[in-house]
Amino acid sequence: MTVIAAPTERAELVALVRTLVAAGQPWCENSLDGPARPPEESRIAHPVAALLDEWGFDVTLVGRHPTRQNVLATKVFGPGPTLMLNDHLDTYPSGPPSRWSICSDNPYEAVELDGRIYARGTSDTRANLAALLTAARRVVAEPPSGGTLLVALTVDEERNGVEGSSYLVDTYGLRPDASITVEPTAWTDGARGGIALATAQTGHALLDIAARGRSSHIWRPDTGVNPAQFLAEALADLRVHPVEEWPVSVVGLTAGEAGMAQFTPLSATARVAAVNIGPGVAAGDLLTAFQRRLTASAPAGIDVEVSFVDGPTFVAGTIPLRDDDALVGAIDSAYLSVTGEPVRHYTKPAFNDTIRFRHAGIPAVTFGPGDDGWAVYDESISIDTMQTAIRVLEHAVRAYLSV
Repeated sequence: MTVIAAPTERAELVALVRTLVAAGQPWCENSLDGPARPPEESRIAHPVAALLDEWGFDVTLVGRHPTRQNVLATKVFGPGPTLMLNDHLDTYPSGPPSRWSICSDNPYEAVELDGRIYARGTSDTRANLAALLTAARRVVAEPPSGGTLLVALTVDEERNGVEGSSYLVDTYGLRPDASITVEPTAWTDGARGGIALATAQTGHALLDIAARGRSSHIWRPDTGVNPAQFLAEALADLRVHPVEEWPVSVVGLTAGEAGMAQFTPLSATARVAAVNIGPGVAAGDLLTAFQRRLTASAPAGIDVEVSFVDGPTFVAGTIPLRDDDALVGAIDSAYLSVTGEPVRHYTKPAFNDTIRFRHAGIPAVTFGPGDDGWAVYDESISIDTMQTAIRVLEHAVRAYLSV
């Protein structure tokens, strides 16, 4: 088992991030369209659970699968509300190490450089987890007079939380009074920067678009109807004129058959991710809207079918928490106290566990030191921003539990 030490100083915080980055990788990788192998988040869950137990939390591991256990750690200080600090245990895949300019030997061996830590899982979300753990440790070290602090570390977040946050709220019955998901919300604007507060989240969907036409010889394209050509034009149009207000990213294209290069393809498929999905959108309505749009643009001889990729590939967004919500007020006050500036409120354009908690009726927000942008390679996080987040989180927890 990996042994994790509690950080007290900057160097120890960096050491904790290094340990968390390496723990369980690459078995804790996950992928929206299906992992290459079954993930095993327990490889990081067990050492983190041991650390929380050492600090005096009552720790439970729960989940449907023995290798995919969510960590629930509870510390009761006295009567009062229960505040949950949440983060996740899986990461998204690193891709080939050769595509990294830093950590090119091993994307899971963290490198400290120019005030930042580089590795897969730093910004999303091992370093956010390190900030969460450090803040929780500080609260326990000088306990408030009341309330309960719950740390919930989930599996499966990179695949929309089915075995993690969804399991905890739908099957396990998890219902804290409020929740902070410590995920990337940091921003930069030239020389200025800070950590924003996401009071709402947008949803997303992963769709397959299949087109079928009529093959022709390459010398007589006029005798066929080319589905690959149709998809190329349709996807270009979707980029300029999205369906409703849902921009798409093309993540896969397939057309043609081996040994058939003399002929235009009979079929072609595209896989697209639709984003910016609001809280009132139903899965069936989104699918119908895409089907209607693509069918209307298809020429005679092209049949189009739009479907969701198998799995939990549709998630609706959330309604913003009000500015006068107790949790929002606690973070507003803590951020102003620590930084001297008001915290920015915004809607985060991505999935995390906050969405599942909000769908279950739990007041939940997202606030964390990772950059609110997703690095394919050379992922990193600012150490100074981590330390700011730790202070804000500690102040916010104390403020909320004192209500």
